[in-house]
This record gives sequence, structure tokens and C-alpha cells, in this order.
Amino acid sequence: MKKTVTFFILLMMSVSFGNAQMLKGRVVADSIQGYAINIVNYSNLKGTTNDENGSFSIPANVGDSVVFSSVQYKVVTLKVSEEDLDNENLEIVLSAKVQLLDRVKVSNIELSGYLNDDVGKVELLPYVDNKILGLPFSDKPQPTQVERRIYTAKSGILERPINYLNGTLKKLKRIKALQDLDKVVYQGETSFDTSFFVIALEIPEELITDFIYYCAEDDYFKDLLVNSKKLSLMDFFKGKAILYRKHKELD
Repeated sequence: MKKTVTFFILLMMSVSFGNAQMLKGRVVADSIQGYAINIVNYSNLKGTTNDENGSFSIPANVGDSVVFSSVQYKVVTLKVSEEDLDNENLEIVLSAKVQLLDRVKVSNIELSGYLNDDVGKVELLPYVDNKILGLPFSDKPQPTQVERRIYTAKSGILERPINYLNGTLKKLKRIKALQDLDKVVYQGETSFDTSFFVIALEIPEELITDFIYYCAEDDYFKDLLVNSKKLSLMDFFKGKAILYRKHKELD
């Protein structure tokens, strides 16, 4: 009897997804060309991106929640209506994220705001860097403090064996591993809106960070984050969420 009920539920879900209509429209934003907007239907966990003209198409039914997100734009959530599905000219307007900084006075020079008038009031110094001066330079990112400490601990004929034997080198490597893990977890937490974890994956909001740590145990997770494989990451989260809820006895 239990198998029959399970089969019936799966059949109904299949029919429901099979009958999903296509929500079509165009994403409108400043400088949208060249940017891929992540478009996810949180109700059926289907995802897509827009083309170079901003046009998109995604399976959806009335009442579904479709989320439009990107690093440079504010998140927009659309509660699909019958009118949206019938509208062939549906437009989703995205606004850029703006970070306001505190006003800082960096000069006592009074400027009028007119370039022609102000250009003579400002003393321009020549731009100088290591490359122009013929000094050594590198495009590589600067090492973190713990990375510098590891390098120092491994340098020298005497320092390396001493730091190895007294556990200093092992301790520093452990600290670096924890910092790297925290960075991965932060990337995972911010990869999707909170509603995706709570609604689509059914992960309680207070357990989202713990869930990301659980996902970070899989080496494939880091590869998905580094290469920005948004849709693959969504599928990865879906699979992990089932195992995590079972592990935490949430179902």
C-alpha cells in the first residue's frame, strides 16, 4: 500500500511538471548585454539564464516563485500569475546594487563642479608604479598573514625542522585550512538568496550555515563555486539537502 501511495505521489508530481507552462519574457537593466542573470523557479527547482538580448524562457505555473539574481543587480522575485504567463512582452526590470560610502573630505580645494574651471585648481602628479620605475613587480595577489607565517616557518636550515618538531608548522597549516574553509562557506551562503535554502531546499534558516559546512566536505562543492556553475550548484544543493535533512532528522 505504501509503495502504491508513493508511486501515485511521484506520478502526480510528474504530471504537474509535465503540464508546466513556459514563462517567457525579457530582463531589462543597464548594461545587461554580456551578463547572465540566474533565473530559478524555486517552486519546481528549474533554472535557466537569459540570452545576450535579455530574453528568457522557463517552465512555470500560476503561483510559482521565480527569482532573478546576479552579483551586480538586486534580487527580484516574481509570483507568477495567469497574466504573466499570457504576456508575451513580460519585462523584468533589475536595478543595480549601489553601495553608499560615507562622505569623506580629501582636500581643502573648493571646486565648482565645472571641469573647465576646476582643472586648473588641482595639481596633478604623474602616476608612478614599480613597473614604470623599473622595479620588480608581480600581478599575483599578496599572501595572507598566515601564509607568510607558514613561509617563514619553512625557511632556513634550522627553523624548518624546529617548527616541524614543535608543531608550529602543523598548527599554522591547520589555521590556514580553517580560513580557507570559512571562505568557501561564505561563498556558498551567498551563492543564492536565503529563500532558496528555506523554501526550495527546506533547510531552516538557522541551519543554513551548518548545511553549507556539510556541503563543503565534498571536494566537488569548491569546484562549483570557483567556476561559477550556478545551475550545477543548484542541483548539487538539491541532492545534499535530501541527505542533510535525513541526517538531521528534519523530515
